[in-house]
Amino acid sequence: MGNTVYFPVNVSGALLYMGDGHAAMGDGEVAGTAIEVPLRARLQVNVIKGQKINWPRFENDDAIMTVGAYRPLDDCLRIAFTELVAWIHQDYGLSELDAYELLSKVARIHLNEMVDPNYVVVASIEKRFFLPQRRR
Repeated sequence: MGNTVYFPVNVSGALLYMGDGHAAMGDGEVAGTAIEVPLRARLQVNVIKGQKINWPRFENDDAIMTVGAYRPLDDCLRIAFTELVAWIHQDYGLSELDAYELLSKVARIHLNEMVDPNYVVVASIEKRFFLPQRRR
């Protein structure tokens, strides 16, 4: 239950911080505010060595998701979809062109934030469109 989140780690000894809990926030966080609340979470952290990703990735039982954070919006989307194409190619065995073609038919995007200096977009695809995942 919940999501598994993968973060790129680019420096030895990197630290992890969690915060900014929201009880509610409108799509796009248009005014820069949400209903802020204290966070209480249970986390399990594992370091996966030998795997390179450039941007955060998420997955749950139903979908895989990638994040783009940038301005302008088209560059933000490009980042999210480039990372999603790479993930599909690496873990699900489709060529990059086939992954791109599949995403053009069934991908979803969500504008998560537009108020900060960077837009934040999540691109996703449901796992039902793939054969079982390759073992790493």
